Amino acid sequence: MSANQIIQIQHLFLRMISPQLAKRCVIGKFSDGILIIYTDSSAIAAKLRQITPSLLNKFDSQVVSIQIVVDARCRRNSMSISSKQKPQLSQSAAQDLNQLALAMPVSPLRTAIESLLNNCKPNPNFS
Repeated sequence: MSANQIIQIQHLFLRMISPQLAKRCVIGKFSDGILIIYTDSSAIAAKLRQITPSLLNKFDSQVVSIQIVVDARCRRNSMSISSKQKPQLSQSAAQDLNQLALAMPVSPLRTAIESLLNNCKPNPNFS
């Protein structure tokens, strides 16, 4: 399964569910037709389980099964992604990534590293 296919599935999934649910869950993995969705609460997991049959219909035959996993770390991760505050990198990590990008030929990986550096702010107190 390529990253592009997972991104496609995630975009489709986010269009299928309400914005309230979308804030509380994230696609974890998709393999062999099984889609794993992580959420931070059992109440959200129960709601997702209720709508699983309609989600499966909307996915057509691409997704044959959906597993819902409750993981408290999911909320922290989705909050940091959706937060308006830029994620932080240690100054050392930012320098190392910058050196790596400069040493690489122009490629999608180099572009991704440069994008990461542009979207994160170095924090000297962050380790």
